[in-house]
Amino acid sequence: MGQSDDLEDYPYSRHQELCQKLNMDATAATEAWKSYLTIRQNYTLEGNPMHWIVCAVYVACRESSTPSAGRTGSNVEGNPISLTRLLKLCKLPLIQFFSNCKSWADMAHMSQSFRSKIDKIERNFTVSMIIFKKYQPIFSFIFRNPVEDSSRPQRARRHKSAPCTPSKVFEFCWTLFICVKGAFPEISDDLVNSYHLLLVCCDFVYSNALLAGRKDLLNPNFPGLPQNFNDENFEPPQTANCIVNLLCEQHDAIAVEAKVIKEYSLKAHLNKLFTEKILRGDQSNFSGILEAANFESNHKSLNRVYEQHVLNMGDFDERIFLGADASDNIGSPTKMLNIDLQEQFQLKREQIRDLAPPTPLTGRKYLKNKDMPHITPITTATQSVSRLQALLAGRQAAPNEVLLEMYRSCSTDVKSFVETKVEEFSEKFYVSYTQNVEDAESLSLDFGKKRLILGQTLFYKILESILSYEKKIKPDYDITNLLLNEVFLLCLFACSIEIVIWSYKNTDRIFPWILKALNLEPYNFYKVIEVTVREEHLPREVVKHLNDIEEKILETQAWKSSSPLWQAIENTPGGVPSCEEVILPGMLDSLDSNPSNQATLRRVALDRGTNHDTQQSPISSASERFQSPVTSSGVAKKRLFNDPSKSSGQSILKDKCSQKIIIDSESRVYVIPDTAQMRSSNTTALVNVNRESNKSRKTGSVALFFRKFYILGSIRMQSLCNSLLVTDIDIKKKIWTIFEYSIKDRTELMKDRHLDQILMCAVYIVCKLVKIERNTFTEIMRCYRLQPQAESHIYRSVLISKNANNDKNSNKNDTNVDSDSMEVDTHNATPPTPSNMAGTSQSFGDECRGDLIKFYNTIYVPQVKEVANLSRGNNSTLPLSPLPKSNSAINSPIRRVSNSVLTRTLDPKAITASPAPQLSYCFSRSPAKDLEAINRMMISVDARKSVGKRLLSEEMDIDTTKESHSPTKKSLTTPFLAKKIENLIGERRTQNQ
Repeated sequence: MGQSDDLEDYPYSRHQELCQKLNMDATAATEAWKSYLTIRQNYTLEGNPMHWIVCAVYVACRESSTPSAGRTGSNVEGNPISLTRLLKLCKLPLIQFFSNCKSWADMAHMSQSFRSKIDKIERNFTVSMIIFKKYQPIFSFIFRNPVEDSSRPQRARRHKSAPCTPSKVFEFCWTLFICVKGAFPEISDDLVNSYHLLLVCCDFVYSNALLAGRKDLLNPNFPGLPQNFNDENFEPPQTANCIVNLLCEQHDAIAVEAKVIKEYSLKAHLNKLFTEKILRGDQSNFSGILEAANFESNHKSLNRVYEQHVLNMGDFDERIFLGADASDNIGSPTKMLNIDLQEQFQLKREQIRDLAPPTPLTGRKYLKNKDMPHITPITTATQSVSRLQALLAGRQAAPNEVLLEMYRSCSTDVKSFVETKVEEFSEKFYVSYTQNVEDAESLSLDFGKKRLILGQTLFYKILESILSYEKKIKPDYDITNLLLNEVFLLCLFACSIEIVIWSYKNTDRIFPWILKALNLEPYNFYKVIEVTVREEHLPREVVKHLNDIEEKILETQAWKSSSPLWQAIENTPGGVPSCEEVILPGMLDSLDSNPSNQATLRRVALDRGTNHDTQQSPISSASERFQSPVTSSGVAKKRLFNDPSKSSGQSILKDKCSQKIIIDSESRVYVIPDTAQMRSSNTTALVNVNRESNKSRKTGSVALFFRKFYILGSIRMQSLCNSLLVTDIDIKKKIWTIFEYSIKDRTELMKDRHLDQILMCAVYIVCKLVKIERNTFTEIMRCYRLQPQAESHIYRSVLISKNANNDKNSNKNDTNVDSDSMEVDTHNATPPTPSNMAGTSQSFGDECRGDLIKFYNTIYVPQVKEVANLSRGNNSTLPLSPLPKSNSAINSPIRRVSNSVLTRTLDPKAITASPAPQLSYCFSRSPAKDLEAINRMMISVDARKSVGKRLLSEEMDIDTTKESHSPTKKSLTTPFLAKKIENLIGERRTQNQ
C-alpha cells in the first residue's frame, strides 16, 4: 500500500512543482490535474507521466482566461505561459509534444477549435523549420561561416564593447526575421512571404555590415560585393547596393514579391523599432545597428520584444533552432551547419511533405506529371506563384474582349450584373482577409488587395473558358441564365481566390476559410471544382488540392445539419437515390450479386452491345450542375427519414415477399425467386413492379452529388478491404449493401458525421457477422490510416447526440440478443493505450461526442441490425447491391511517363503462379510458428541446385533435344517481347509513384 501511494504522489508532486515554476494560477493547475486523472482512468498512458501532464497543463492554460492588466473587467484568452519553457522543464521534445497533444485531444474528445490551435502551431513550426533550413546556406553565402567563427571575447579591466562576430550576427538576423514576421500576421502564415521576408532581412543586415566596413563579417567570395571590396584601401560606400535580385536568382525566389515585402513591411517595422528605441542607429538609412556601441543593446531588445510576443500568443519559440541543445528540444538533430542537412530534418520530413497535398483517391485523371522529382518545399511554393502569374500574364482583373463579346450575345444586360456581384464578393473577401488587422501599419502592407486582384483576374479567365465550353457543346444555349446565377458566380469567385491563396501557401487561410469569408455552402461550392479543373491548365499541386477539397465536401462538409443538401434531398422525388439510380451506364459490376446458396437477385441485362464511356458525365457542364433537380411526374415524394413500416424507392432490403420482378429504366429485369425466408403475398411484389417500372434514372445536381459520393465510398471501401485482406466478392458486396442502406434508408446517420465513419462501421459489422475474427476495430483503424485522407479525429470524435442528456438513455434502446452480438465488447478489458479507442464520450455544449466504438454500439447497430442480420453467416438471405466499378482512370494500367510515352502495368494473368508454397509473416500479428516455417524453408535450400527459370508464355518454344544444362530458346515473337518490356516498365513506374 505504501509503495502504491508513493507512486500516486510522485506525479502529483511533480505537477505541483511544475505549476509553481510556471507561475500558474490555482484554478488552471487544479483543472489540469483533474483532466490528467480522468484520462489516466480510461487509458494506459505509456512513458513518462510528466510528458502527459504537459498536455494537461497546456490545455488548461489555453482554455482558461486571465484578467487583463490595466483593463478592469476585461479578460485575456488563455493563461500566458511559455510553451518552450514548459517543454524544457519536462524535457519533452517539441515534435513529441505535437504527437502527445494530438493523442490527448483524441482521448479527451477536445473541441475542434483547440485541435485547430495545435494544428496551427505545428504548421508554423513546419514553415519555420523549412525557412531555417534555407537560412543557413543563404547566410553562409553572404557572410562568413558562423561555425568557423573562432573569435573569443577579450577580457579587459575596463569594460569595452566587443565587435559582433558572424555567429552573433547569425542569431541577430534570425531574431530580427521572427520579430518582423510575428508583427505581421499576413506574413507569418504565408510560406512564400515568410521566405521573401527572410531574404530582405539578410539584405538589410548585409547593407549594415557593408556600410560599417566589416570585412570580418562578409564572405569575400560573395558575388554581390563591390568590385574593390578586397582592396586594402577599400572605403565603405555611402549607400549599400541592394542584393535582393541576386538572392532571388540564386535561391529560388521571386524578386518582385521580395521587393514589395522590403518596401512595405520591413521598412515600416524598422521605423517602428527605431522610433520606440528598440533599435539604436541611424534611422534615416537604417544603419549603425552592428556598431559595437549598439549591437548588444539591439540584440537584447529584439529578444525581449519577441519573448513578450511568444508569451501572449502561446506559440513555440522560433529561437529554438539557434540553441546548442536544439537537437534535444526539437526532437531531431538540427545542430547548425556541421552535419548533413538531409539527416537534420529526417524526422520532420512528413510534416514538410504536408505542404504539398496528398494525392487523393479520386480525381487523378486530371493530374499532370510530376515536374521535378527532388525539389524543396520552398521551390514548390515559389514555382506555384510563378506559374500562377504566368497563367495570368497579359490579363487584367476585368473581362477581356472575348468575354465582353459573349456578354453582348446575351438576351439581357449581364455585364453590369456580373460586375456588381464581383464587387460584392470582393468586398466580403477583403473584409474577412483584413478583419484581424489592429493598426494602420499592417494595412499599409495590403496583401488582401494583391490576392484579390489575382483572384479577380483568374475568375474572368476561368469564366471565359467555361462559357466557351458551353457554347461549344451547346451552340444554341443561351448563357444568360448561367451568368445571372448568383450562386454560380460566387462559387467560381471563391474557387479562384482559393487557388491564389493555396499558391502562396497561406496556411492560416486554408480551406474552408474562403467558404466562411464569403458565406458559401460547401454543397454549392463543390459543383464548380471539376468544371474549373477541366477547363484550366492548373499546376499539378493545385489540382490535387482542389480534388482534396471535393472529397472533403463529399465526405463530411456537405452533410452538416445546416447544409442545403438536406432540403435538396427533401425536394427530390424518392429522396436519397440508390447507387443504381445515379451511376453511369456500364459502371456497375455485371456479375451476379448473390451466391447460389441464398436468395438471389438476378439481373437480365437487355442493353448488351452498347458501348458506354465511363468517363462521360451527363452533367458535365456548368449550366447543368447549377440547375434544380429534374423531377419525374407520377412519383410520390419520399420522406427524408423513412417510417420503418413503409417501403419506398428501389430498396427491397426490408420487404419480405414470395417473388419480386422489377424492371428499371434501363430495361433490366430483376427477379427474386421464392425462398423459405421470404414468404408473403404477391401483392407487395406487384406494387414494387409498378413503382420501379415507372422510375427513371435520376438526373440533376442531387444525382450528381450522390454519384460522386457513391463512387468515393466505393473506392475507399475497396482500398480498405484490400488492406484488410478481404478479397471475397460476396463479403465486399455485403459491406456495400449495408453501407448503401445506411445512406439511402438511414440517411440521418450521416448528419454532422463523416462518410468514413459509416463505412468503417459497415466493414466491422460484416466482418463480425461472417466470423472474420482478425479484422477488429483496431485492425480496421490501422488499415484506414493508410488512406491519404485519414485523420485521427474522424474515428476519435464522432457525434453521438445533439443533446448530451439523451445519450444516457440511447445506449441500449431497441437492442436484443442479435444486436448485442454485433456490438464491440468494451468491458472486462485492460485500459487501452492512446493509440486505441476506449468506447467513451464527452459532452461539449449541446453535443455529446465519443469515439467510433461508442457511436457503433450506441447509434449504428440499432439502426442497421435488421438488415445486418440477413447477412449473418454463410446462409445469408440479404439481396446484395451490385458494386460500382472502380474508376477506370484510377485503376487503369496505363501510366503516362511523358507527353509521348505511355507504359502499361504487367497483367498478373500473364505469369503463372509459382508451384512453390507461399509463406507469409506479419510482425506483431502472426504466430511464431509461421516465422519458424520460413526459417526452415530457407535453411533447407541447397545452394548447389540450379534455379530454374519460369517460362514467360506458351508462345516461347523450348528446344530440349540438345544435351545442355538449360533448354535453348528457338524463337520468340517480337510483339510478345515488346509487350513484356512494356509491362515491366509500367510495373516499375507504378511502384515508384
